[in-house]
Amino acid sequence: MRSFIILFALVFSTVLTTSAAAVENYHVHKRYLYVQPGQTIGGIIRVLYPNKQEQWSDIIQKTIKLNPHAFEHGDASRIRVGARIQLPDIQSKTTSRLAVYQGPEAVGQVVQSRGKTFAISSKKDKRDLKAGSEVFVGDRLFTGVEGFMQLKMIDDAKIDLRCNSEMLIEDYQLMRAGNRSIIYLIKGSLRKITGSIGKMAKDVYEMKTPMATVGVRGTEYAIRVEQSHGCDGSIDVNDKGMFVKVYKGAIDVINKSGSVSMAAGQAALVSSEIAIPVGIKVSRGVFDSVGNDDKDSSNWWLWLLGIVVIVVAL
Repeated sequence: MRSFIILFALVFSTVLTTSAAAVENYHVHKRYLYVQPGQTIGGIIRVLYPNKQEQWSDIIQKTIKLNPHAFEHGDASRIRVGARIQLPDIQSKTTSRLAVYQGPEAVGQVVQSRGKTFAISSKKDKRDLKAGSEVFVGDRLFTGVEGFMQLKMIDDAKIDLRCNSEMLIEDYQLMRAGNRSIIYLIKGSLRKITGSIGKMAKDVYEMKTPMATVGVRGTEYAIRVEQSHGCDGSIDVNDKGMFVKVYKGAIDVINKSGSVSMAAGQAALVSSEIAIPVGIKVSRGVFDSVGNDDKDSSNWWLWLLGIVVIVVAL
């Protein structure tokens, strides 16, 4: 009888462990990123897999195997800056405790908006956006022909998403081991003032476009991608490439041609994903409205007429 009780206990324990394993194992989606100056493979893995410390060594080896082009002679300590690497799929180890799903946490909020603005979630649900609306990882944000929205993100970054734009929030997290912000501007234009993410070497920051990816070191910049229709008084352009301008700080523009650094006041045009960014002097109105100064100068004769009237009256 005692032997039967022991055998029953062992079988019951095995069933519970197997059931817990089936629930706890989950699939981590593939991630792609470009290596920024100062980053190491160890630092990247710690940021992307903070809760899998016991697997870090194995993840690093799998990453090297997946990306031989990114490591000189397969050496983990000699990772190439600007290399585009694929992170491996990792399954969590089994545990007897079941996680309770709390729902998605907002990564930003709409501060102001006008015109047509809406989001489509990762589950394909559509919702209109207005001041006070929250945005989440996986959201694809849209603005209409006369649309505009300003976002404040969880790291205090500010994004002005202008008319006729489409932007995907791929990842956005503040973590003790490091932060990450990965946004894809599919088309349109935006102006961004970076927050805390991107200021530390271990942070993962990517502003992706079809032509290139922007990495930052704490800055303010503007991007215009495949947008012929101007917004808020800015001029129309026919170029199908990507315009980028730095207002403060510095950025790195990275694509298949390599990496180019840009400082405050500089602007560039990237015509394709394989084209080298070319420094340009953009005409006023490509990124901003033409402004009142130009309007005033075009009406100089009104000022002159006013002065003549005053002189005659005296």
